[in-house]
Order: sequence, then structure tokens, then C-alpha cells
Amino acid sequence: MNKIKITTLSPVHIGSGIQMQNNIDFVVVRDGEDSYIHVTDDRKILKLIGAEHVDHWLASIEKEESTKKFVETFAPSSSVSDYAKRRITCYSSGIKQKDTLNEQIHNGLGIPYIPGSSIKGAIRTALLTVLSENVRNKESKIFVRGKMKSTLIESQLFGMDPNSDLFRFIQVGDAYFEKDSTIATRMVNLNIRKKDELYDGSKPQLIEAIGIGETATFQLDVKKEVHRFVKRDFPELKSLPGEMQSLTSIFKTINSHTSKLIEEEITFWNEKNLSGSEDYLDIMSEMLEMAKNFKEGLSCILRIGYGSGWRFITGAWTESLLNFDEVVNASRPKNYNYKEYPFPKSRRVDEDSDLLGFVKLSIMNE
Repeated sequence: MNKIKITTLSPVHIGSGIQMQNNIDFVVVRDGEDSYIHVTDDRKILKLIGAEHVDHWLASIEKEESTKKFVETFAPSSSVSDYAKRRITCYSSGIKQKDTLNEQIHNGLGIPYIPGSSIKGAIRTALLTVLSENVRNKESKIFVRGKMKSTLIESQLFGMDPNSDLFRFIQVGDAYFEKDSTIATRMVNLNIRKKDELYDGSKPQLIEAIGIGETATFQLDVKKEVHRFVKRDFPELKSLPGEMQSLTSIFKTINSHTSKLIEEEITFWNEKNLSGSEDYLDIMSEMLEMAKNFKEGLSCILRIGYGSGWRFITGAWTESLLNFDEVVNASRPKNYNYKEYPFPKSRRVDEDSDLLGFVKLSIMNE
């Protein structure tokens, strides 16, 4: 297996599916101008207050009372760090009483990570987008039983079922980061609408994410020899396309694909020339410049996880289809209300206009 270094170029959020409630699952502590979120540990709280006060604790939770104040009642000499699992640096402008925090996925030891399945999914999307350019009559293959799916095209490119899928021969490990490498930030939208203002804070969302500039390593390998061995006995197994023959060919494909999407984003927003998109454009331009300066085949830029947006999550390969209008209708609920707007018409950013999901992958050895 080859070792890959992953560096977060922007915050990355891969959710655990857990929403933590302010003052119950976490408490906020200010230290001068800095603000920190402490995720509470039930076992540590129980140890501090004593089992005889469990009923009081449950009553406090039902009343949505502050965990911090409750613990101080029964363990006045304790500090928040005495009953916290971990501390998160908070970059939100202010935490509200009813706020919930979408948790970044952690392993059993409390270490934040990006699952190999998430990395592999993003790689698959990039390769699907590039390889699908040579698929004929894609328009007739994107709807299965009335629902939009890429199943038929993926089957044509990668294999008919999971057992014969070429991505079985691409093995990707999990990327584990340092324990205190997460931040909290509040997501908002850049939303094209009738209002002149692009900033839209009507659907804010507080998330935990791996911060910018954090690094980890993970394993990634193309099992060419295994594929060759299996194909001898199962000749119907598809051959590995050139883009999947090696890590360097995969990285070239990913970097080219992501760069193209970034260039298209820059063109789109420059043409719209909307006030409020300046920071978004600046960050996109920075990402593009980095991608262009990578050593070809040794590093690539990839976008992954929450907040990446429809175009990056899907690869935007459907935009070239003759029946793209059908794709939009299937992707945007009540699209008839938004006919005058482009699709997609919004982009997720945080309160400081930072984007999410950009990472750099670098081959450490091959």
C-alpha cells in the first residue's frame, strides 16, 4: 500500500450524524477574545456529581438547564475541562441558546478522521465524470424507474455489480488527524435571488470540522496485479482504463477534473458580477493557483464532504446532457418556482465566506 499525505486546504466536515445540543451536549467557554466549545462526557459528569444525583441530572436535562451550572451545583470546585471529552476552537460569531452542533465523525478514541469511503467516493465521482465523456446516449441512461441515477452509466464504465466493480481494486484507508484539530463554524449561503444582497443567513448551521492546514496520512493503492489475476478467470471483468492504471494517472485525472470545476465556478461568478461574491472568487482563485502548481501526478486537489455543493458532489457531468432540464427538475424541488434562476443558485460558505471541503493529496511513496 502507498502512503498518501492529506492536507486540509479549507475546513472539512464529514458528519457523524449526531447533533449536539448547546448547554447539554456541549458548553461554551470564553478565554479573552477566544471562544471554545467543550463537548461533555456523561461518565465524567456522573463521577463528579455522584450516582445519588442522577435524578436531579435528568430533571435538569428535561428543563433544558445549563449543564455547566448543574455541575457547579454538585461539584463547585470542578472546571469544564474536568468533564469534557474534547475542546473545539469556535469561530462562530456567537453561540445561541438553542444552537445545535453537527458533529465531525470521530473514532472510538475521540480522534477526528475522514473515512476512506468518503475519499474513495470523491475519487469515483471524478473518474466517473471524466470517463463518462465517452459514453454515448447518456440522456437515456440517467433515469431508472423514473428516478435520476447514474447506475446504468457506472455499470457500463466500472462493472455490472459490486462483485465486478473496478473500484474493488482501488483500496483506500481512513485518514486520522490530531485529536484537537477540529473547529466550529457557522454555515450560511450565497444565494442568488430577487434581493440585491447575495448573503443569506436564513438557514444557518453550526458544524464541527477539521480545521485548515491539518495533515494526516492514509493508505491508497491500485491493485493491478490482483485485477490481472482475477481477469484471467473472469474475462468478462472490465479492463482498468488508463485513468485508473496507477496512482499518478488517478491523481492527474482528479487534479484536472477539480481544476475544471473551479475554473467554471470562477467564470460563472465573474459573469454574474454580483456584490458579495468577491471573497468566494478569491478563494476559488487561490485553489486553482495551487492546483496548477502541483507536481503533475504526484499531488492533486480534491473537494470532499459537507458544503461542497451540487456541482462538486456530482462532478457536474450531467450539465452537458441534452435533457439537463429533467436533471434540474429532479434535483431541485418545486423547480417551477425557480425557472428564472440558474441551477444551482446557492453556494454554502461560512460566516467569513470561507469554503469547505478542499484537500490536497500527495503521494509520499509509490
